[in-house]
Amino acid sequence: MPISKPHSTLGATNTSSCVDLALYLEKENNELDRLQQKVTSIQKKTAIENRKQFFFTHSNDKISTNEVISSIDSNTNRLGKKDAKYFAPTINFSAHELNHILSKVTTKKDIKNVWDLNEREYTLFNNKIKEYTKDIMTNYAKNFNREDKGLKTGNDLVYFGKIEHFRKFKGTDKEVINETHNTGDLKPGINSHVHLIVSRKDKTQRLKLTPITKERSTTRTIGGNKYHVGFDRIKWINMNENSFDEFFDYQRPELEKFNNQYILKNGSPKEKAVLLKQIEIKQQYTKNTKKYAQNNTDNSSKGRSW
Repeated sequence: MPISKPHSTLGATNTSSCVDLALYLEKENNELDRLQQKVTSIQKKTAIENRKQFFFTHSNDKISTNEVISSIDSNTNRLGKKDAKYFAPTINFSAHELNHILSKVTTKKDIKNVWDLNEREYTLFNNKIKEYTKDIMTNYAKNFNREDKGLKTGNDLVYFGKIEHFRKFKGTDKEVINETHNTGDLKPGINSHVHLIVSRKDKTQRLKLTPITKERSTTRTIGGNKYHVGFDRIKWINMNENSFDEFFDYQRPELEKFNNQYILKNGSPKEKAVLLKQIEIKQQYTKNTKKYAQNNTDNSSKGRSW
């Protein structure tokens, strides 16, 4: 399932400017700049330039880092000095999900990394991830339950997304500990994921939005006025999983479903045993249904003899 984590930060403090985070997310473009300096062909330089990823939002693409910083840092009306100014969610895909997205843009098999995609395939791949990200941010907005206050879609938020295609080994990874890889080595395979910078305030700057609150859904009354607070992170992940399956027409196996993974990780031994039995029955039913359909198709294609 796509794991959507509403981090408060990525190593920086979110009570001041987002400049450090925004500049950090330029790291892959900076590496492409260094790669450009090593080639002399104009054609190769252009090809590398076209691999760069820019920030995007709900309605615009190719947004500069300066614009991101300016937009987030200025959307802080009535926030105190110690208040969070932004949050930094991430969207991480499984290998199965990434391969499924790739199947929508190319017929190539055994793709080792995004460099195996030509320019057209690479653009389509990124565009599909961007469109899905917009669905996720609409789910994010809806999950605050403030539609009566005008918070209905991702377009009512101030957010910027950035796709990254590579991950590097860290010192805590078992591959580094086992000395099969060094810290900083690129991890093999397709590792595309999305970083987001989301303002604490909505576009109108009237609403404070906190996705890391402990409250899932609470209605409060102050001065005779009712207002809703909370953010259900489990619900958000499930919404995003459903959006992925619908958007990409993905037939998700039972074991890949978030609710099932959650029980297998956190449930009691009895709950786990019951779930595994249910999954086994569903898988067998699906297998039998496919086999029956295939047999009927084969028999029909042979025609009848009278």
